[in-house]
Amino acid sequence: MKKIINPILIFAITICSMAGCDKNVNLIDENNKWVYLDSSNSANIKVMQVFAGNTPQVPTAPNATTGPQVFIYANGKKLNGTVLSYGGVFPISNVYSNIPAGTTKFEIINGRMNLSVVPNVPSYMAGDTLATVTTNLEKGKYYSLYIGDSVPTVRVTAKEDVLAAPEYQMYKIRAANFLMNPFDTLTLFSARQNAEIISNITHKNVSDWVQLPLPIVADTLIFRKKGTTTAYIQFNTFSPVGLRMYTLMARGKTGVTAKTPATQLITNR
Repeated sequence: MKKIINPILIFAITICSMAGCDKNVNLIDENNKWVYLDSSNSANIKVMQVFAGNTPQVPTAPNATTGPQVFIYANGKKLNGTVLSYGGVFPISNVYSNIPAGTTKFEIINGRMNLSVVPNVPSYMAGDTLATVTTNLEKGKYYSLYIGDSVPTVRVTAKEDVLAAPEYQMYKIRAANFLMNPFDTLTLFSARQNAEIISNITHKNVSDWVQLPLPIVADTLIFRKKGTTTAYIQFNTFSPVGLRMYTLMARGKTGVTAKTPATQLITNR
């Protein structure tokens, strides 16, 4: 079987090779075209969809779902090729998306599919724009964007990620509180260390990095509500790798079907 390759893509790659173009590429628009970016003038983002509400929905059959499934636009360019559901990360856990630096307007669009047109292109209807945020992205820096707030509000929280590497035989971890229970302040307890390693993470906030030695055996990381010693939610069999950086995120909402409080581990480096 022969593989058919787009001749325009071959031409673009050939010209770019001859011209010595930058080889950082990113899938960045609604037509799923590869775009060569100038890495000397770009920023890096990661997006987490942690909105734990069951409304607004994607109401158009046969794609009706509980809760929003979203596309992310940056200055009018669609970033993700497929919709981002609750708990979804764009791009994959240990990668950041490379986009142009500067003042950037992010739009979170409730993605309803029109099956009669090109797949993964949303059809716009009133109310599809769930949230917008404008932030300045500095070149060379890394950012995490968290989609979530408190039901029924959808907001985007942008945090800069400072990714200074851990020392040899060490790893770094931080905690993010994106539970949609606004009054839950959390602490993070390590069962292996038998100690609280991160304290007082309030709603929609992310702690500083903590550097720790690699555990001899897998650890259990436990989120507690501030002022208690009772396990609230936990991440079992945590086996970090040396020189890696992790975010342990609390997400969900008490009493919401299929979205009760839980943990999610993100690899940042």
